[in-house]
Amino acid sequence: MLPEIHANAREELLDGKLHLYSMGMLESLTNTRREHIRLLASHAGSCYRPFPKPQQLKPFQKKFKPVKIRIIDNPDDILKALQTTINEKLLKRVVFPNYLCGGVPGKSILDNVLMHFDAPVLVTVDIKSFFRRITNRQVFKVWREVLDCSPRLAALLTQLTTFERHLPQGAPTSSLLANLVLYSVDKEIRGECARRQVTYSTWVDDLAFSGGDARGIIDGVIASLRCARFSVSHKKLKVMGPGTRQVLNGVLLGRFPNVLPDRISRLRSGIHKIRTGEVLSGQMYKYVRQLEGGIAYVASIVPQKAAKLRRELQDVIMLRIAPNRPGQEPN
Repeated sequence: MLPEIHANAREELLDGKLHLYSMGMLESLTNTRREHIRLLASHAGSCYRPFPKPQQLKPFQKKFKPVKIRIIDNPDDILKALQTTINEKLLKRVVFPNYLCGGVPGKSILDNVLMHFDAPVLVTVDIKSFFRRITNRQVFKVWREVLDCSPRLAALLTQLTTFERHLPQGAPTSSLLANLVLYSVDKEIRGECARRQVTYSTWVDDLAFSGGDARGIIDGVIASLRCARFSVSHKKLKVMGPGTRQVLNGVLLGRFPNVLPDRISRLRSGIHKIRTGEVLSGQMYKYVRQLEGGIAYVASIVPQKAAKLRRELQDVIMLRIAPNRPGQEPN
């Protein structure tokens, strides 16, 4: 028997089923004419503009790793608008189980991290190329069986939310559909976690397991994912036991959740480069935006540290601006 948290979560998901059986219901829920829905579905594959997106190198980071290229499938504006509607009016009506956190409305990284706080052993598992390995058949199964849509509507919605037989990177519907696909294939993982009293949670393609017997879950997790045609990145598989530093989603688990010191150090280094004039005026806007994004992440974990960093950044920006004000002597 699954632990209470998962039993309740399954009941909640059943309550969140769409029970969508007619085009009239789909029209009403999405406030979109059926002709438009059908037309877009019939040529959805031609509505994408894929482009390669290299991993963004932050100008203030200290170590430069080889650049990774990701393919963003990039639906055009018309298809993306309908996908946004589907996401808002259909997928966000679903009540997701507590263990699914990434991309779920109302959930944050901290919600995921706190499920594993103060555990003797923490294991993290990363699914390789998760979105691209989710097939249109798996997405159809979600619409048909998990969300209870008629076969005809499940096929139509699958056409609108997949690209070249996979889940598209960059589509508004993809994160929640990925969660539902994982839910549809991880029943054995949930059952084994319950048997071993291991806490299980996910942040999209990052799976976390904690408890005294968390190590014992690894082989079963890999086998279950393989049965669903997913594979695990063995380089990213980590076992963090007692006495070792436990990190989940970039958050350090100690006496309380904290941001990794090297992340704070990189942000301070970036602020220092502005102070010493190492950032050119033409680069300043993008540079500051990247620093602000990093500080926003810190704020989601440790607001006090973020507030201090934000003040430091504002102060150095004012110092750069001040010499150009009328009546001010340049430094």
